[in-house]
Amino acid sequence: MINDEYMKGSEEMLTITPTLCTTSGHETGKYCKTTETVYGNVTVYGADVHNRGAESLHPDRAVTLHIGGLDDTRAYCAVYMYSDYWSRPQFGDDLSAVPDRTQGLIVEKTDGSYAVFLPITSEQYKCDLRGEADGLCAVLFSWYDKLNDCHAPAFAYAEGDDPFALLEACAEAGMKILGMGGKTRAERRYPAMFEYLGWCSWDAMQIRVSEDGLLEKCKEFRDKDIPVRWAILDDMWADIREFRDAEYETFGDMVALMHSSSLYDFEADPIRFPHGLAHCIDKMHGYGMTVGMWHPSTGYWRGIHPDSPLFTEIKDLLVQRPDGRWIPSPEPGKMFLFYAKFHAFLRSCGAEFVKIDFQSCLRAHYRGMEPIGQTARTMQTAIEASVGAHFDNNLINCMGMASENMWNRQNTMISRCSDDFKPEDRAWFAKHITQCAYNSCIQGQFHVCDWDMWWTDDGQAVKNSVLRAVSGGPIYVSDKIGRSRKEMLDPLILDDGRILRCDRPAMPAKANLTRDPEHSAGAMLVQNTCCDGAAGVVAAFNLHADNAPADGSFTAADIHGLVSSQTYAVYEYFTSEMRILDIADVYRFTLDDQDAFRLYIVVPYVNGRAVFGIVDKMIAPMTVEKMTDDPADTETNCHGRFAYVEDGALKMVRK
Repeated sequence: MINDEYMKGSEEMLTITPTLCTTSGHETGKYCKTTETVYGNVTVYGADVHNRGAESLHPDRAVTLHIGGLDDTRAYCAVYMYSDYWSRPQFGDDLSAVPDRTQGLIVEKTDGSYAVFLPITSEQYKCDLRGEADGLCAVLFSWYDKLNDCHAPAFAYAEGDDPFALLEACAEAGMKILGMGGKTRAERRYPAMFEYLGWCSWDAMQIRVSEDGLLEKCKEFRDKDIPVRWAILDDMWADIREFRDAEYETFGDMVALMHSSSLYDFEADPIRFPHGLAHCIDKMHGYGMTVGMWHPSTGYWRGIHPDSPLFTEIKDLLVQRPDGRWIPSPEPGKMFLFYAKFHAFLRSCGAEFVKIDFQSCLRAHYRGMEPIGQTARTMQTAIEASVGAHFDNNLINCMGMASENMWNRQNTMISRCSDDFKPEDRAWFAKHITQCAYNSCIQGQFHVCDWDMWWTDDGQAVKNSVLRAVSGGPIYVSDKIGRSRKEMLDPLILDDGRILRCDRPAMPAKANLTRDPEHSAGAMLVQNTCCDGAAGVVAAFNLHADNAPADGSFTAADIHGLVSSQTYAVYEYFTSEMRILDIADVYRFTLDDQDAFRLYIVVPYVNGRAVFGIVDKMIAPMTVEKMTDDPADTETNCHGRFAYVEDGALKMVRK
């Protein structure tokens, strides 16, 4: 945690040289200086530009801060936007190769310490990092060509031995300097409904979602005794007239149809939902299901249909883009009313939460209308105000990984951290785990990360279940009708559907932070804690692109936030192997190929004893209800094989 001390003009940790650029493209150093504000061990660097009535600042590169002082770089991980909606990591050792649109940078230095950069989106300007010929720079821009001045923080920076603590401190410092009441993840409330197992209609039904199909799936869960407690009606349940009689052959054709279509009515499609949305939700409630509705931030992908009764009703709340799309107006009051009207209808039908997609669309939709910081704050405030009023902040944010979204959400907790799940795709899995784990280093400072839905009968199902077990986020599947496998879900949940959820977003182990797990030696380790840090969790995967064996190793110190102890007991879920480790001991193992993976539970070993819990569950320590003097008498919240260690020996009893 950073302290509250606030100082100006302290000694710089970096060398910053600013330049500004006007709409004509002319770069100049006039009227441009940097600022430094120090919060504890974090320095927030910014720009102070007085353009004195000259040309407007360039909308794409108003101010560039050229960064020096990082000559001792050994390696880096840059988390960058590779599209307007999704981010992923890039690894290297030359800062001049840091990709454009980088939103977070972790630098490992030659002495083994770390430097962390966290770019900030402020009231008007957004900052990205990128490499340049001489190293690294930070670029401030607004996507708006009518600004002459720039008085904005650019990025938070910190150095130290613990990169995870540095990231947390930088996020806190950024929120402090913005001063808009925003919260980091630790200060937000996790919605209670997402503590339970869920299901989403997308991969199961895609745009053919219907009342009959939804109720058939609910019946399947009941008949198979799978305690799914909530469901998302995904794309596209609503009335989209372009879908009527439309034919498509491939997934790409379907996506093209979706992205060329607009919303005709808030009500469900009358053909697939002949009795209306409220009737369907009421029937799903009869199966014990909490129901949520998916929609894009624009209503539907191409906005609101101009020939619809809905358009006539809400036209004053919309604005037309040059390509003809009608989308929510960027005026604060109008944007709020758009979401409020939509959400009031959904709530009246019995919906209890929403998943809002397509949030990082601001450059495409509002560029040139207002500065990006202002537009992002308007949209996120409108969404959260409406979701707060209608759904008690029960929201999954999606396609919203851009920094302008993260910095401007003040309350909602959950956000997707990867692009879409791809069933039956082994190559996709390696990219998915990498994307989720490294994105969580940045996004996880603001949100609990949603590692997306999955299939229980997919060829990668066990791997996917391990990922969700350690993720720290919601767990929900998208199985097709008739294909859900209870045995794949049981290790993740209690009998009532409550998930055994870890403490925070899972992140790579420290040793993995700055190396590419697909193209370097060693296993990929993802670490987390559970039970408020009383136990550690390490998942290990072989992600080598050439499918070579991967050696792995870790110590208890590699698990960020694990309670301190001199000695630990380690239990591996799939082999039941147990070892005792002193604090400095290294646990070593080998994963033979890409089909090999491990899940380790690490608990303190004190006075010759340690308790793992019900080891039929992946996150076994979360099954422990009450510890006793005799480990064998420990109370648990479920039945199964109970494992503990006494005098160095693993013991197992059935509870």
